[in-house]
Amino acid sequence: MNDDKLRTMTFNPEGFILNIPILDETHFFSWDSIDTILYGSEILYHDHSEFIIYLNRPPIIKLKENAWWLNRLTFWMKNRKNKKIRISDEWNRDFSVFINHVQKYLHHVQNIDFEENKRKGTLISRNEIKKSNSSVTTEKWKPVKTTDLPWKMVYDRHHRTVEDIYSRDKGI
Repeated sequence: MNDDKLRTMTFNPEGFILNIPILDETHFFSWDSIDTILYGSEILYHDHSEFIIYLNRPPIIKLKENAWWLNRLTFWMKNRKNKKIRISDEWNRDFSVFINHVQKYLHHVQNIDFEENKRKGTLISRNEIKKSNSSVTTEKWKPVKTTDLPWKMVYDRHHRTVEDIYSRDKGI
C-alpha cells in the first residue's frame, strides 16, 4: 500500500488518535475505554500481524473537514458503534510503536516479541547454495501442532485470559 494511504497513530495522555487517510476519518480511543488488547503474530493464513482491541464504549469518529464527496456520503451510513478494532501491520505505519505507548499509559501490559514466528515449528533441514555473488537458502520446517489459540494477551482490564475472551465472543 502507498505510504500516504497508511493509517497513522498519535498518542497523548488521554488516549490515541487513529488517522485513516483513505476514509478521511479520525478515530479517538481514550485509554479508559480499552478493556482488552490481543496480539496475533501472523495469524492463520495471513502474513500480517495484528492487535485486536476490545472497547467498553465506541471510539469518537470524526470526518475530516475537506473529505472526498464519497467519504462524506458513506460516513453517515456506517456503524459507528463498533467496540472491536483491528490494527494490522499491513495498514498501520505506527504498528511497531503501538505497544510502547500502550505500556506508557496502561498498567500491567505484557511485552511483545515481534520477531516470533509461530508457524515455522522445528527446523528439519537447511540447504544453502552459493552462486557468484548471491546465495539461495532453502529451509524445511516441521509445523507445530497445537490446540492453543494463536493469540497472546497483551492487556486486560479484568484479568481475563484469551480463552475467556474466546468463550465470551464464540471466536476472536
